[in-house]
Amino acid sequence: MSQLLTIREATKWAAKFLNKQVSTSNISYLIQYGRIRKFGGNGEVLIDIKDLEDYYKTHYYTKKDKWKRRLGNDLNWALSFSEYKESERTKHVHRLHPYKGKFIPQLVEYFLDSQVDNFKKEASFKKGDIILDPFCGSGITLVQCNELGMHSIGIDISAFNSLISNIKIEKHNLQDVAINLQNITKELKKFQKGKNNVKFEEELLYELKLFNTKFFPSPEYRRKIMQKEINEKEYAKDKEQKFLSIYYNLVEKYKIKIK
Repeated sequence: MSQLLTIREATKWAAKFLNKQVSTSNISYLIQYGRIRKFGGNGEVLIDIKDLEDYYKTHYYTKKDKWKRRLGNDLNWALSFSEYKESERTKHVHRLHPYKGKFIPQLVEYFLDSQVDNFKKEASFKKGDIILDPFCGSGITLVQCNELGMHSIGIDISAFNSLISNIKIEKHNLQDVAINLQNITKELKKFQKGKNNVKFEEELLYELKLFNTKFFPSPEYRRKIMQKEINEKEYAKDKEQKFLSIYYNLVEKYKIKIK
């Protein structure tokens, strides 16, 4: 028989099973993205413990074992930082922009700080050193150097990456930021006045919501994809064609110019 748990009960069970910290948002993520099934009614969400166990056995342990087989048993799995939640792996300013190529800040800290262990035999840097990052990306190294009391220089070929990095490490006058945000909002409202864009987008979002609820119900749709019950590409292409007629009707209704 199935043993059903609430999300809070499943969190405690998973933490004990994996021997690591697990949050309720971790379990909710698995439900939302169709990794495990959702049961229950009257507003209560329940999870089958067998589903959760099967998922972790398939996706948690095998990932670690797979990399150890490829790289050897001396692999320092602690540097995967898999025990950290996403919010901890992208702490404070690293969440300002969803830059896809960034390091985990804890990984950068590991190589910069003074701690040593069985893998890192000696510290290479100390407080007051100057660190050069010739491909600084979104500025992870620069920020962590600031936290550790080190100086840093970052270089990147992308002007946008340099902008992100500078915003993260510069000192800002929050009052000036608030005033600028207000001015931008005021100008945007002035620009939109008399245009149909806002009404068009509002109705488009409403139609999308109805369409997605009918053809892409979450998390059931994601679960069917994971279980290969439907072919995602074929299904999505068919539904895309169905929605295009709704889209073009709205474009005509609000006289939107499409580039």
